Amino acid sequence: MDISVRIKRIMDKMDKLAEKDPEYPCGEFPPEWNKPIKEEKVSKFEEKYGIKLPEDYRRFITTVADGGSQPFYGFYSLSESRRADYSDNMDISGKFPCTVKKPLDIYRLSDEEYEGLEDHHSGFLFLCHEGCGMYSILVVNSDDKDTYGTVWYYDFANDAGMFPLINPDTKKTMDFLDWLEYYADKTYGLENDDFFSYGEIAGYLPGTEPEQD
Repeated sequence: MDISVRIKRIMDKMDKLAEKDPEYPCGEFPPEWNKPIKEEKVSKFEEKYGIKLPEDYRRFITTVADGGSQPFYGFYSLSESRRADYSDNMDISGKFPCTVKKPLDIYRLSDEEYEGLEDHHSGFLFLCHEGCGMYSILVVNSDDKDTYGTVWYYDFANDAGMFPLINPDTKKTMDFLDWLEYYADKTYGLENDDFFSYGEIAGYLPGTEPEQD
């Protein structure tokens, strides 16, 4: 499907969220959106870090909104996408340290690997904060074509690690627009006193699960 058509479909769903009155909206609700960012600013960002932003994300922030009040505590603008608990250690220019077939599972790290976790903050942007140190991130620099442009669940605060988001219907990874549409669909389908976490759909791709110890 054409990116512009997908974006319109998603934003139509976002508009319908005004019908909801959730008890746990985190950020301002219904979603409010920033103005789009200019193409030249995006190009300068890409040049600065030596990366190419995924096309669906790039199109969204340049034609619809560069940030907003949802999902959760808000969709970070491009300028805010480095601002998180671990932003001081971030290296957007570096390669993302994982692949969709080899996520980072803290419980499977050796003591030595655990001590080197600061080396794993490269090649991605923060998309939003769910609270309690749980984030959604977008891979923007990877040599693995299946990993580039995917959205991951990032949780070091609770000793989880980094795992790709897996579409529960297709069992495939999710790109930026998949991530945003999942939020709209999931939120619209919830009762007003219920909530969800992207962590519910984070994990291993089918067939790549490690053997049980």
